[in-house]
Amino acid sequence: MGNILDYIDWRGDITFAERPFNDVDNLILSELAYINMKDLIADDEYITLQQLYERWTKSDNKPNIPLNDPTELFKKAASSIRFRNIKAGRFSEIINTEKQLQFAAVTFMPGDGSAYISFRGTDDTLVGWREDCNLSFLAETPGQKEAVKYINAIAKQTSCLMRIGGHSKGGNFAVYGAAFCDKNIRERLIAVYSNDGPGFNSAIEKTEEYITIIPKVKKIVPESSLVGILLLSSEKRSVVKSTAKGIYQHHPYTWCVLGEDFIRTKKLSVESALMDEALRQWLGNLSNEEKKLFVNSVFDSLEASGASTLDELNKNKLVSYNAILKAGAEFPAEKRAEIFRILKSFAKASGEVFFNEAKKIFEKALDVKQLLPDKQDK
Repeated sequence: MGNILDYIDWRGDITFAERPFNDVDNLILSELAYINMKDLIADDEYITLQQLYERWTKSDNKPNIPLNDPTELFKKAASSIRFRNIKAGRFSEIINTEKQLQFAAVTFMPGDGSAYISFRGTDDTLVGWREDCNLSFLAETPGQKEAVKYINAIAKQTSCLMRIGGHSKGGNFAVYGAAFCDKNIRERLIAVYSNDGPGFNSAIEKTEEYITIIPKVKKIVPESSLVGILLLSSEKRSVVKSTAKGIYQHHPYTWCVLGEDFIRTKKLSVESALMDEALRQWLGNLSNEEKKLFVNSVFDSLEASGASTLDELNKNKLVSYNAILKAGAEFPAEKRAEIFRILKSFAKASGEVFFNEAKKIFEKALDVKQLLPDKQDK
């Protein structure tokens, strides 16, 4: 079975005039948002993907985003007939730890009379993952606000039809931005793609804007999706096969492609269903204030350790476990036990080595009097 890299080998010599834009093209453009484009494109210019690659190779902008490194995809796309003349412009990137904001977007012009706005997903920074967790209790995150502003700005600069998409948190930004951008812009949208992107909290799901945009949303998730099922989502899911297991299915280079389309399957895996149940426990059993307290406590502890990226934490997993245990200590015993039961469910659903290690920690943490006695018990 092939993937998006093989797709370029198979179909890279076929133009958009010969074969129209499809779901696989969408995933490729959403992945190209992970390119480190800093200072490579002027504010007032659009350059071809081939020109962008040439500038990138001569720059110091290496490596690309480590969690979703698009370097090989970038090289293949930039040399293919189908993608090399796609124009890229209006790159925007904002990382602000104080505002808990990690945002990046770029606009592509495929040459078929449309534009594709691509939002970058979560990068390797702790602030990016903190913003992901904030989705569980905030009605609107700073990144979502930036997505709305970006779409409105691009729409004013062009009159063409538009597609909007992104991978992971970028998919969430795409759907949110499409829902809450200026009303007249929504009429110009061909499709909105959420490639294994998390959903929304109940406040957003009930809004007229979100409900209105749903018919245009294409949500694509792997069969063992753990990210794309996060939070609430009314969008119809299209499930694709993956060559990976567990959390690694989030990596889009593992999604199976045959010809011009993904290899589809009818339902999510057992692991994904377990995660879905754990998430329902998290959303249903904790108030917004409790979720906020836990998330802030975890990330405050992680940042206090001096780490700023997941790569740094991965070298010392004990820092992460201690941060979670410390966050749990902020709650009374009964609520604390509930939190660790939910975290244990997350660990069981993930099925990965890292989480298996964490699962043991959370199982021990259920003995709250031994590990995390109440302050009043001291």
